[in-house]
Amino acid sequence: MADLEGMGRKVHRLLDEVIELYLVHSEAEVFAKGHLDVVTNLDYKMERHLKAALMELFPETLFIGEEENHEQLTDAPTWVCDPIDGTLNFTKGIPYYGVQLALLVKKKPVMSFIDLPVLGQRYWAIQGLGAFSGEQKIIPDSGSGLDQVIVTFGDFSKSNPSSRGYQLSAMSALIGKAMRIRVQGASSVDFAFVASQKNGCHILFSKNLWELAPGKMLAEEAGCVTVAIDGSKHGFEGLGLVVAINENVLTEVMNAIEGLT
Repeated sequence: MADLEGMGRKVHRLLDEVIELYLVHSEAEVFAKGHLDVVTNLDYKMERHLKAALMELFPETLFIGEEENHEQLTDAPTWVCDPIDGTLNFTKGIPYYGVQLALLVKKKPVMSFIDLPVLGQRYWAIQGLGAFSGEQKIIPDSGSGLDQVIVTFGDFSKSNPSSRGYQLSAMSALIGKAMRIRVQGASSVDFAFVASQKNGCHILFSKNLWELAPGKMLAEEAGCVTVAIDGSKHGFEGLGLVVAINENVLTEVMNAIEGLT
């Protein structure tokens, strides 16, 4: 895992190939995925293509994906993938969806990619080198306050439904303090937009590794600050995550929501 930059160049080329093949030149077929959710044939095809190509390029690595590859995470180098994050947006013609991929070593992300195909934006990060939008390195924000930024929330979590009541309370608590409150419907967009300071804070309650690992690393390498919310203190299971562009915004957000139940 020493040559992360060299690995990264190969992954960029692979993502270009897969996105062109499936999201530009292929037709999507939509299927029900449990209750109130959908999946497409392209989710499966892209995950299979990415897994096969990554295993060929980097045979020493393992693979976990949203659709078909739910293996247990170990200390071994492992790719974590969400082939189409925001599938519902994708099927409705809403441009807020993306491809998410991260490499974890000893369960910690060391490389991350988020591609937003319709927006023509690719965000990526390598451990210790910072985060980039295309070829432009992202410079951290240090001065904005909560009243100057947009705060986004993840969808009301399917993987952690016990958090929904707290999320409603947190959204209500931030109305009138943040410039706007929004739900965008895709973790890829949420993390990319906070990493690049289009938005100032993102709050989510997902338990899914493929929704969390790529974006959290991207945001942290971009200079964002993060804190976990202990659900046991607020009436929900597991943890929530707050990602903010600077300490000022993080402190103001936490002051508004910490005492909620």
